[in-house]
Amino acid sequence: AIMTRRRDPFMMARESLRSRAEQGVYVPGSPVVIMDEARRLNLSTTPVREALVWLSGYGLIERSPTGGFLAPRLDRAIIRDRYAFRLQCVVQSLTGGGDGASSEQALRGTHDSGRDLRGHMLRAVKRTGNAALVDAYQRVCSQLVHLEAAETRLFGDMEEETSRIIDQFGQPWAVSASSLVEALTAYHQRRIEAAPLLMLEVEAGRGEAG
Repeated sequence: AIMTRRRDPFMMARESLRSRAEQGVYVPGSPVVIMDEARRLNLSTTPVREALVWLSGYGLIERSPTGGFLAPRLDRAIIRDRYAFRLQCVVQSLTGGGDGASSEQALRGTHDSGRDLRGHMLRAVKRTGNAALVDAYQRVCSQLVHLEAAETRLFGDMEEETSRIIDQFGQPWAVSASSLVEALTAYHQRRIEAAPLLMLEVEAGRGEAG
C-alpha cells in the first residue's frame, strides 16, 4: 500500500532534519531555508515545510517572526533548564512518588541497555508507563544531543563518570535507590554549572567543523 512505502517523503524529511538539528549542524539563530533543504533531500518543498513545522513543535526548530524557520538560539539558561528538567524526569521515574514497587519496576531490566547511560535513563522513564512523562523526557533529550560532543571534550573523565552510574543501575533496588538518585543529580548538576563552558565548546566545535 502507498501508506506503508518505506521512503515516505515527510518521514524522510523529518528524520534528516531532526538528525541535523540534534547534531547542531545549523548555526543558532540562522535561517533553515526550505528550498535548500528540499534540494539537498531531492524532495518537494511541501514535506520539508511539514517536517519543519513538526520539529518546531518538538523544540528543535523555531518559527521566525517573518514566517520562515530558524535554528533555535542557545543560551546558558536554556541549557541549564534542559539538564534540570531531564534530571527531574529520571528522578521522578526512579522515586515514583514514594511507591517502592513502581520505582523498582522503573529500574528492572535497565541492564539490557549495556554501557549506555542514556539507554538506562530512558528505560527507567519508560518503565513508569507514563506516556506524557516519556514524551517530555524524549523531547528534552533530543534538545540535548548536540551538547554531547562538547561534554566529552569538556569532561575528560566522562567515561568513568558514566560507568560508575551504570554500575549502580545494576545494583539491587534497596541498595541503589538513594545513591543512584544522588549520582544522577551530581552528574546533571555538573553540567548545569558548566553551561557557559558547554556553550563555548559547542561554538568551538562548530568553528572547527566549518
